[in-house]
Amino acid sequence: MKFKNIKKALIVFAAAATLQACTKKEVIELTPEFSLDALSNPSSMKQVEEVLTGAYSRFRGADYYGSGSGTGSGWALMPDVLSDNLYEVTAETLANSRAMADWIYNQSTGQTSSLYSAPYGVIAVANIVLRDIDKFTTPQNQLLANRLKGQAYAIRAMAHFDLLRYFAVKFDRNSTTDLALGYSTEFIVSSEVKPSRLSNKDYYDKLFADINQAITLLGNVDKAINPASGLTRPFIDRNGAYAILARINLYAGNWADAATAATNALNGRPLATTQAAFSGMYNQTNRGEIIWNVQFEAGQSGPTFLVYFVTSARNYFRPAPEIATVAGNTGLIQSNDIRYSAFFSVVGSGGLGLTKYQGKGTATDGNANFPAIRSGEMYLIRAEANARLGGANEAAALADLNALRAARIAGYVPVVLAGPALINAIADERRRELMGEGHRFFDLKRTTRTIQRGAICGTSVSAAGDCSLAPTDREWAMPIHESIRNANPNMAQTLGYN
Repeated sequence: MKFKNIKKALIVFAAAATLQACTKKEVIELTPEFSLDALSNPSSMKQVEEVLTGAYSRFRGADYYGSGSGTGSGWALMPDVLSDNLYEVTAETLANSRAMADWIYNQSTGQTSSLYSAPYGVIAVANIVLRDIDKFTTPQNQLLANRLKGQAYAIRAMAHFDLLRYFAVKFDRNSTTDLALGYSTEFIVSSEVKPSRLSNKDYYDKLFADINQAITLLGNVDKAINPASGLTRPFIDRNGAYAILARINLYAGNWADAATAATNALNGRPLATTQAAFSGMYNQTNRGEIIWNVQFEAGQSGPTFLVYFVTSARNYFRPAPEIATVAGNTGLIQSNDIRYSAFFSVVGSGGLGLTKYQGKGTATDGNANFPAIRSGEMYLIRAEANARLGGANEAAALADLNALRAARIAGYVPVVLAGPALINAIADERRRELMGEGHRFFDLKRTTRTIQRGAICGTSVSAAGDCSLAPTDREWAMPIHESIRNANPNMAQTLGYN
């Protein structure tokens, strides 16, 4: 069935939050669209485009890529908090995300509700664009319509995929018994619509339909979606849509399709090979290898505050010693690697902090962009996909792994690997490359591995309640919050929760 709406309260929340994120001009022009009593239609293609801007603004929400004090950052830093990449600092934490970090969340934990509602808020606004754009499309502005409509489809696919990552128990592409969530294709304010969870197969079918439609439309537009030069790429263009397709295929186990989509995403998007180009992606001094970034302007916060409260140099969470150390000569990321100084610095009481989002330029106010998709990830998707295909494809996988490492590590000597050793090396490289970028928990989940936190876990330095999460534990998938199920009894609870 088509998932039309979650519940009226969620849509009202989505509308109000979108208004807060818009500029003054957008608020003035979009207010009629977000009337809480009745929705009036945009009066022009220009207003439809401004609604699309509102969809992008929702990605900045504190529970999506933005953050609060020790909270939020759901798809930026929370997957690292949930994994083995970070440890909670007993002496500095406010414990605002303790339930998440210790894997003791349940159906009454507020942050699980936020993880559910944040993407649906994005989706709701994208659906307004898709609902209204055809009203203003003519033969004369068809290419403009393609540009806007393609982005809306890509946004809708991206947000639905992010929901799948947290709430699906398994990622099996063709399972008709494993449950994903509802897939929202219409914007309707009605408390009478009570959707059920779709099977993985039905959900993936809709994901692929949306992102492939985006790719088609974005291949025939009136102008470039992002500027040819500059420091950012704040909109999803065709490269970005291909990158989303590559991610989805990776999780679905469609190895050949994942490799092809990653190659298409990399067209004109080479790896950053210098410290300035790489670090610049995080402090907005260089575009580097960004394919799509979530743009945070002045006063719009940033991703960092879940982990590092930069304005007071307070580390709620620090990098695990297995990742990096102050000395820089042990751990996965060492000082001869351009990722080391881009990601970390010594802060506070002398420990290493994850400071990659501390600010733009030399600022230390936490107002930084989030590189949601970049070329390094595409190299690793293609490498993993080819390694899992095996046989003759392993040579291409090894070439991508060595190319990425050579771009990052001074004096790197290429390795020769095959079979499981190659797959494991690529997994380790994903952990290095994508540290603090929203992947580690999901990478461990999709490959059914155990989380085993390091020796610092469970000590006085980091008094965690649990240091290990087995592949069969329920906490790999988030529960449906009780408030959502109370409003919609058709929404089945995630396996293992009440």
